[in-house]
Amino acid sequence: MTAVNPLDHAEEIKQLFVADERPEFVPFFDRAYAAGVQAGGGSWVGCDPDGHIVMHLACFPRRFRFGDRDVVGGLMRDALVARPYRSFFPAHALIKRATEDTRARGSMDFVYTNPNRHAKAVMDLCGFAQIGTLERYVLPVGHRRWIVDRPIGLVHAGVRLVRGGATLVPRAASEFSAVEFASPPGDSPRLRPYHNAAQYLARLEGYPAAADWWFTLKENGAGAAGLLVRGPDSSGLADLYAVRRDPRLPLARLISSLAVAVRANRCTRLQVWTLAESLFATEVRRSGFVPRQEAAPLVATALTPNGQAVLHAAHLWEITSLDCDH
Repeated sequence: MTAVNPLDHAEEIKQLFVADERPEFVPFFDRAYAAGVQAGGGSWVGCDPDGHIVMHLACFPRRFRFGDRDVVGGLMRDALVARPYRSFFPAHALIKRATEDTRARGSMDFVYTNPNRHAKAVMDLCGFAQIGTLERYVLPVGHRRWIVDRPIGLVHAGVRLVRGGATLVPRAASEFSAVEFASPPGDSPRLRPYHNAAQYLARLEGYPAAADWWFTLKENGAGAAGLLVRGPDSSGLADLYAVRRDPRLPLARLISSLAVAVRANRCTRLQVWTLAESLFATEVRRSGFVPRQEAAPLVATALTPNGQAVLHAAHLWEITSLDCDH
């Protein structure tokens, strides 16, 4: 097992995933890995006796603002072991090696990921601890049947009136630069991610696509909020991927206006993933979102004292699926 630049082994790594019936990894690699490596990330691979890659794990840095300090989290992703080697000890050795190498480099404060059930069992024995649960929340905003849709529309209009909804301006992502929302705005004790164009491109295939929209709010001439929505798809479902806002702006105020705006685009349901134990999730629920059964554990291990502080403050995490391997 060894640390490698994945770009130097691109075709063999891709073939490992294709052989495991995960062809969607190939376009993701092509659009995300170069930027991930440039930011300081990399891969670990395990080879069989003939030198062929049979295991892979990547870790890419993600920058966050945590109160008054910047911290760096390493997002572990794309873990795969070829079937003949798919047992506890090879996977344990790969994760342990990647974690130890990352700690030795000293460029990250913590490592986190959202593993499946089998990977979590291995990570538990590699020093990772579950800090919370990524949960899916859905907000009904419309319906295909008018007799159901009309009452839903009246509810959202009433909520917006009562909460004093913000005036959100829809902007096609293809015609809007989100650079003003790259840094977490304002002062907050929460853990909030930095976002850049490369991250949107990597996480959202085809970004900026025709279905990608920013809904923005300006106050006193400055960008006070920006919400990134993809969709709706053919079923009427849209995804809320990014919430960039001044901490003084209540989320419910933004969502009440967003619900009215996405209804106009034939959206019937708006969904978002976030950490269920966080204060942000509490705001999401108070904004009308309902938790669904889909959930995944979020596990992490600290590499520095700053990282330890972050993991002890799961209630302060303000993230979405854009910031995870989900």
